[in-house]
Amino acid sequence: MIRVTLPYPHKLLWPNGRTRSHMAKAAQVKEHRRWGYIGAAEVTSPRRPSFAADLQIPVHITVSRKRGGPFPDKDNVVAAAKSYLDGIAERLGVNDRLFDTPTVEFIQPCTALFVIQIGAQS
Repeated sequence: MIRVTLPYPHKLLWPNGRTRSHMAKAAQVKEHRRWGYIGAAEVTSPRRPSFAADLQIPVHITVSRKRGGPFPDKDNVVAAAKSYLDGIAERLGVNDRLFDTPTVEFIQPCTALFVIQIGAQS
C-alpha cells in the first residue's frame, strides 16, 4: 500500500471548471500528472511495489476541503483526481485501468489536501 498526499486540484480539473482555453486545462492536467508521479516517487522505493496484473487495485481518496468552501460531490472528487491517478499509475508501472473505482472519504480539518491510498491496507 502506498499513500500519496497532494494539493487540492486546480479548479479547471473539476467537472464544472470552465475555460475558453483548452491549453490552460491541458497545462493543469500535465502539471497535476507530474505531481502525482513525483508524490508516488517520494513514498516508493526505487524498486516499485508489485501488483497482480489481473486484479483490481483498490483506491481510496481522503479529501480535506478548502477553508470556507463546501464539501464537493464524491463523483467530482474522482474526476478531479484523474490526473493524479494517471501520474501515480505511471510511477508504479501499472495501467490505470487496473485501479478499482475510487472510494471517497471526507475529513474535517480544512487543509485543502487530497490523500490518495493505492492498494489494500496491510
